Amino acid sequence: MIAAMRGFLVIPVVWAQFGCAAALAQAPSNPVQSADRMQVANCVRQGLTSSPACIGLVAVPCVSAASVNDRAQAEISCARREEAVWRERLTLAGAALGRTLDAGARSQFAALQLAWQSYAVQKCAFYGSAQPPARSAGLQAGCELREVAERALEVERFAARQTRRPPAQPPQIIR
Repeated sequence: MIAAMRGFLVIPVVWAQFGCAAALAQAPSNPVQSADRMQVANCVRQGLTSSPACIGLVAVPCVSAASVNDRAQAEISCARREEAVWRERLTLAGAALGRTLDAGARSQFAALQLAWQSYAVQKCAFYGSAQPPARSAGLQAGCELREVAERALEVERFAARQTRRPPAQPPQIIR
């Protein structure tokens, strides 16, 4: 009976995996550039105390290299370019943390991430709307970059402190 139930569950899971693989194959390529990923990783690897100094490591030189005419658009595209690196790190750190948490804590962390995402979007939208119209989009993109980078660093530090708990031992009868 149990073997039949396993087979009943395995088939839909396998089909779902194939469906996801097909969807991922059609998705656009990863926006993270490997050079950007390496640059941020090298900076963070130098020490967690200097990690906040790594925020803007890709975006600031990118904007500086842009021409004066394209500066407003460069602020947006360069911030998004670096944000993709930090978002990737945040996703990986969240997955690593999830492997160390029990089901209740994972659920709580997922709810926390959704609340953080909502907060960050609203904060940066408010920040952008309070700026001069010509600069608002670039400053909003910079705000989103900082929020994602700071959250990635926070989750990475927390995940690094977590240790895998040993599996629960069955109760023992002591006579």
